[in-house]
Amino acid sequence: MGCNCGARRRGGTVWVLSYGDGRQGGEYGSKTDAEIADVRKGGGGTIRQVQK
Repeated sequence: MGCNCGARRRGGTVWVLSYGDGRQGGEYGSKTDAEIADVRKGGGGTIRQVQK
C-alpha cells in the first residue's frame, strides 16, 4: 500500500475529524493522520471517511 499523499487534491477520500464541543477539527489524507491530530488536540473527536 502506498501513502495516501495528495488524496484531497485528487478529489478522493479524506478523513474528517470533528468535535461536538466547538473545537476545530480538520480534513486529513489518512485515518492515521486524523487519529494523531485528535490525540494532539486532547482526544474525544469523531473521525469519519468522506468521499470528495
